[in-house]
Amino acid sequence: MFRHCLGDVTEMATTISAIYEDGVLRLLVPLSLPEHTQVEVTVDVPATATFRDSRERIRAALVAGGLSRAQSEPWAGPPPLSTEERASLAQQVGPGRPLSEIINEEREGR
Repeated sequence: MFRHCLGDVTEMATTISAIYEDGVLRLLVPLSLPEHTQVEVTVDVPATATFRDSRERIRAALVAGGLSRAQSEPWAGPPPLSTEERASLAQQVGPGRPLSEIINEEREGR
């Protein structure tokens, strides 16, 4: 929560999301305050928040701030490769071999 203060008078109070990175709180939405305005900051860190919850809150803040578009559905692409599948692909793709050659060979085999 940020409180915009002039002397002993509180002008407004608002809650805004921020991310703590490299020792600095980075706001997800800009504040419309004059430069050098003194504010009071209350930090509320949800103890039960999971990584997924945090991502959803950040996404919602970006959408609300007009910095991103809402996603109609979550990603439904293919699942990540297993360790065995990665090893198999690594054997098929030798170092320095162009990906286009591999794709052409695969297409010719169809």
